[in-house]
Amino acid sequence: MYGVLVIGAPGAGKSTFCAGLTDIFSQIGRPFCTINLDPANDTMAYAPDVNITEMITVTDVMDRLGLGPNGALKYCIETLGANSDWLLQKIEANRKKYMIIDCPGQLELYKSEGELWKVIRHLEKAGVRLCALHLADSLYCSDPSKFISVALSTLATMIAMEMPQVNCLSKADLFSPDGTYDLDFFSYLPDVNRLLDLLNEVPGLEKYRRLNEAICGVITDFDLVSFVPLAVESKESMMKVIQLVDTANGFSLTEQGDLRELILNSKA
Repeated sequence: MYGVLVIGAPGAGKSTFCAGLTDIFSQIGRPFCTINLDPANDTMAYAPDVNITEMITVTDVMDRLGLGPNGALKYCIETLGANSDWLLQKIEANRKKYMIIDCPGQLELYKSEGELWKVIRHLEKAGVRLCALHLADSLYCSDPSKFISVALSTLATMIAMEMPQVNCLSKADLFSPDGTYDLDFFSYLPDVNRLLDLLNEVPGLEKYRRLNEAICGVITDFDLVSFVPLAVESKESMMKVIQLVDTANGFSLTEQGDLRELILNSKA
């Protein structure tokens, strides 16, 4: 069993990507199963085959226990963890399909030994081979100080998740370069020193030069973070991301995972 775990901050475009993925898979004839694990998500752009809201919702928990949105979300994922066999049974019933799993956006859920982390480990032990796809809004690239926060949170997720991960800058078609740097710079981070220069040029941040240098040093020392531009409306962009995910979770090694001809056709 193979699948992609779609993660990222609220508003990064997770549900939109999942909807785009269902369209692409329908076009290439790949059987799939959509799974929504966000108990606060009630405006999905796709019809989920499995939905955590069948079990519990954030609204119900807030009303019943008097919790705030974050506390209610944490409670919901704890409930899912306590009933992870329910999710596994749903997946087993669709074992010949590719799993598209839409996840909540709160970063604290993905910390090591966190609620969602335990659910993922349970699925992996059952033989579900997953790759995390982390979405970050490319509009943050217009501000170096915001982008460095995105890079650090992405790095933290990669370390905590302990699984293959592909990082994407979503909404790439909406990014407008200002002449100082373009999206490619933020995609591959070829020169972290240049990023440090950009941080030091931000009004108010120049006095934190040593801190900025230390932050950029963390990214350099781990040498893990890179991003792929993603535009859901572009078939070529989507096919490239699918190929990366399939390679990471091993699906590309199966007969159904050979996308080379389809990728060539998407570029035509």
